[in-house]
Amino acid sequence: MKKILGILFHPILLAVIGLLALSAVIWFFGPLLAFAAWRPLEPEWARLALIAVIFLLFVGKKLWVVLKAKRVNAQMMDGLLRSAPAAAAAQPSASAEEVETLRQRFEEALAKLKQAGLGAAGRNGRKSGLGALFGRRQYLYQLPWYVFIGAPGSGKTTALINSGLQFPLAESFGAGAIRGVGGTRNCDWWFTDEAVLLDTAGRYTTQESNREVDASAWTGFLQLIRKHRPRRPINGIILTVSVLDLLQQSPDERERHAAALRARIQELHEGLNIRFPIYVLVTKCDLVAGFMEFFGEYGKEERAQVWGTTLPLRDPREAGDPLAGFAAELSALEQRLNDRLVDRMQLERDPQKRALIYGFPQQFGNLKELLNGFLGSVFTASRFHETPMLRGVYFTSGTQEGSPIDRVMERRMLPPQAASGRSYFLTRLLKDVIFAEQGLAGTNLKLERQRALLKWGAYALIAGLAIGLTLAWFISYRNNSAYVAAVDDKVAQVKKQVEALPTGTTTDVVSLLPVLQSVQELSAASGVAGGHEPWSMGFGLFQGDKLASAANNAYRRLLQDTFLQRLVFRLEEQLRSGRRDNLELLYEGLKSYIMFHDGEHFDADALKAWITADWERNLPRDVAVEQRRQLESHLDALFARGAVSPPLPADAQLIQGVRSQLAALPLPQRVYSRLKRQGVGADIPEFTLAQAGGPSTSLVFTRAGGEPLTKGVPGLFTYNGYHKAFIKEADKVARQLADEESWVLGITDKQQSRFIDPREVSRLTEDVRRLYLEDYARVWEKLVADIRLIPSTSLQKSIETARILSAVDSPMPPLFRAIVKETTLGEKQEEAKTVVDKATDKVKESREGLLKMLGGADQAAAAGPAKKLESVVDDRFDGLRRMVKPPAPGQPAPIDSLAPLINDFYALLLATDDARKKGVPPPPGDALAKMKAESARLPEPLRSMLQSLSSSGTAQASAAVREDLSREVGAALGEFCPKAINGRYPFVRASQRDVTQEDFARLFAPGGLIDDVFQKKLAQFVDTSTKTWTFRQGTDMAASASLVQFQRAAAIRDVFFRSGRAVGMRLDFKPVEMDASINQFILDVDGQLVKYSHGPQVPQAVQWPGPRGSTQVRLQVQPPSAAGASGQVFEGPWALFRMFDQVQIENTVQPEKFKVTFNIEGRKATFEVTTSSVQNPFRLRELEQFQCPGRL
Repeated sequence: MKKILGILFHPILLAVIGLLALSAVIWFFGPLLAFAAWRPLEPEWARLALIAVIFLLFVGKKLWVVLKAKRVNAQMMDGLLRSAPAAAAAQPSASAEEVETLRQRFEEALAKLKQAGLGAAGRNGRKSGLGALFGRRQYLYQLPWYVFIGAPGSGKTTALINSGLQFPLAESFGAGAIRGVGGTRNCDWWFTDEAVLLDTAGRYTTQESNREVDASAWTGFLQLIRKHRPRRPINGIILTVSVLDLLQQSPDERERHAAALRARIQELHEGLNIRFPIYVLVTKCDLVAGFMEFFGEYGKEERAQVWGTTLPLRDPREAGDPLAGFAAELSALEQRLNDRLVDRMQLERDPQKRALIYGFPQQFGNLKELLNGFLGSVFTASRFHETPMLRGVYFTSGTQEGSPIDRVMERRMLPPQAASGRSYFLTRLLKDVIFAEQGLAGTNLKLERQRALLKWGAYALIAGLAIGLTLAWFISYRNNSAYVAAVDDKVAQVKKQVEALPTGTTTDVVSLLPVLQSVQELSAASGVAGGHEPWSMGFGLFQGDKLASAANNAYRRLLQDTFLQRLVFRLEEQLRSGRRDNLELLYEGLKSYIMFHDGEHFDADALKAWITADWERNLPRDVAVEQRRQLESHLDALFARGAVSPPLPADAQLIQGVRSQLAALPLPQRVYSRLKRQGVGADIPEFTLAQAGGPSTSLVFTRAGGEPLTKGVPGLFTYNGYHKAFIKEADKVARQLADEESWVLGITDKQQSRFIDPREVSRLTEDVRRLYLEDYARVWEKLVADIRLIPSTSLQKSIETARILSAVDSPMPPLFRAIVKETTLGEKQEEAKTVVDKATDKVKESREGLLKMLGGADQAAAAGPAKKLESVVDDRFDGLRRMVKPPAPGQPAPIDSLAPLINDFYALLLATDDARKKGVPPPPGDALAKMKAESARLPEPLRSMLQSLSSSGTAQASAAVREDLSREVGAALGEFCPKAINGRYPFVRASQRDVTQEDFARLFAPGGLIDDVFQKKLAQFVDTSTKTWTFRQGTDMAASASLVQFQRAAAIRDVFFRSGRAVGMRLDFKPVEMDASINQFILDVDGQLVKYSHGPQVPQAVQWPGPRGSTQVRLQVQPPSAAGASGQVFEGPWALFRMFDQVQIENTVQPEKFKVTFNIEGRKATFEVTTSSVQNPFRLRELEQFQCPGRL
């Protein structure tokens, strides 16, 4: 039954069944798998190919595992092989022949091991064929590895030989070969069915013979193991401790021995980076007195059992003593011996042996104390090192040699034991205890973490992909279902929109937009547009392509049946309403109409141009740009498949009527219009002012219409456009349009035959050229008239403009030369002349020379050459052409003479600006006059440019001078002037506040503030000889209100400061008449008395201001009036002026004399006052009108 189950569950059979089942699923259910409309497994070859790939992948994986195991095995064995010859040669007792034999046998052993499959296949483990791929073959790399370490002579090799294990190589190499295939003194390799045992040299452990060499060899040994078994280098350590060493070594020796073992164990931990179990074998127990006598009667099975203790398995994360409980276990073993002591003594008859049996538990007790202390030193716990995993301590005896030691009697027993060849307590220890726990050893933590991370990462990725794919299908199905439902809803709505469309001959295409957009976007829902597949609706379930195709068919039917027919109706409407004054437009409309109904002459580009132009002109202004863009998009979709077929036939009567009207449209006009519509010259660069004048053009020139300098004349209306594009295309289009008339105008072959004559075609081409040249001239006249200098906003800008125009790299000459070049079409430019043109010029020169010699030159000149057609353009720009062309060879062109003229004007502006900054008058010069005179003789637009430059430059210079003067006047007068006089008497007669005489003198005295600023800043610019002061000629500054204030200030100065910087005047009062009721009249001006008592009329002098400085004027009459009033008192520095304001003044014929009448309570006294100036200071208009000077 077991054999049958083994066959049924054999990996080969299970693998074949699984592959066949998967193949059946692929074969029968593969055609059902679909991604949208794609069924990848529907063809038989696709399913066969997939099945073959799966089989190949499975076999390839198995083969890769086998090859990898073989490769690793070979690498390990090669490493051993390289060390074998050197080790053999190192044995001094081996001859060269023996060394060679050892090397040969080593290589043969390796060759055998490379093919060995230990375990499952029997002793040889040889397999072939499928068994090598699918069997449970165990390579040496896959068997558990154990390392024997211990001091030299501790019984490691003896324990292995007498362990009872099976060594497969013994059959091929004999018993002697079992002891270490390598045969080296470094390490013996024991290969069994169940494990690989590494018997290390004892010197590796103690490292006493040659420390550096032994340590290096030990490190190399660890590296070799780690290299070939990186995941789990070893499965455990078997530590051998000889009873002989324990009994004979001194305490210091035992301590050193323990330290060496502890160091090797720690080095294994650090070098291999794993945690492994340690099994302590106490060997040579037969040397303990009484051992053989106690156990000598044991049979084979009894000797195969385990004698020792296996310690509990501790959690590696728990700290603690590895030997915890060990002493109790040893005591239990000792107690077990005591329990069996009576039985053993009763069975033994020999008194001497009975004595040894009796003493054996005591001997074991002594050994227990030594072993406990020794192992305590070896397995000391430390927080700085890995705590060893002591798994157990076991007592063994491999062979019985030597003399037992009696620790109780302190003597060696005699005679020595004879070798018995029996092992005690070894066989089951290795097989049942140590090999059974091969999984206790840890793995390389770092490597395992990496492998685990990769493994779980792969698992997570696969799981994530599976979950993600399932979720994606679920989301896609749900979204597609919602999408289909949304489209169904939209279909119902669109049907209603289509059914609501008006029928008849309507031409309204804008009202169609909502319907067209709805049908076009019928399949657009939930983020789907135009069949675009969003990720959330994909994964093989997307329905957008199917719905988009159906929607597109519906859209094209709507375009064809409705949109197209409205376009045709619109064309018919245009043809019926076409005006006779625009027959060219009518011709193109008829041509488009015929194209709709005649697929042979269908031209999508021409139709689109006609329709979009009509929309541009006639659609309502409230039609948005986006709606216009949508209309063009629908038009493109209509013409995307070529010729169209309107639902209704063409109106033949309409076509015939339009053809009758078009008989009046000249063919040249139609040809020219066609040339422009076809974009002739579109590839010719346009002429721009910015490019023609150079980089500084934009600094001085602008266009009056506001267009940028970079926008110029289209390439069609340039010299190259005419000679390289228009002339070449005109003849071709003329012939084409003549041929086109046959189907547009319905001209018969007989009527069309006239265009076959080359002379007729040439005449037609000339007519077309004449129309073109008229447009050419108009375009260039408009551009030239649009050129202006940039309006100058400041003197610095005018200076900069003049500097640029007068510089060596001035943009003016190249700009106008370029314009003249483009408007001189009758002359073929030298760089454009072909070889034929140059040859023609030479023939012409030779012909003219012959005519002169034959006397026919005058007749030829009288007849004159026929005027070129290009003169339509050339003659209109003859003035500019004369400006840029030299009058004679070697002479400069007139336009070049403008630079010195502008440069002189530039120097004048600079000098004016410098004089302004220095505060001196501008220098004289005739540069301005020369520029004005010269510019009057120039053609436009040069005339306007220079006149604009001269007028703006001089005006800005004057304005700059005035601005500086205003700033200087303001700085000189500051805030003092308005603060001193504003709102004060005598400048404001009604004011109660007086201007102080000191402030008045500071402002108006000779050398005062106003006089000083005038003399220093303004006098040189002002002509004071006129009645009203003006700025001198040449300063280009107009009179201003501030200049009048300076003139008024001068008048105030002359009246009030005749005697110097102190204000003052003299007045003579002469009585004229006085009422009889007044006995005496007294005028007291600051202590100066004017008295009159009806006596002699003698003048009395008064000085103002008075000598006492009382600033008081008193007027008194005697006797007082009936009311008691006898006079008036006036206070303040201007008290005298306030008095004169209260009296009646009457002018006389002499301006310096005037009469004043004092009226005191109806009683009057009249005096004649004579001033020191012909200007009456009390009625001085300049004083009343004066204001502080502001901006000039």
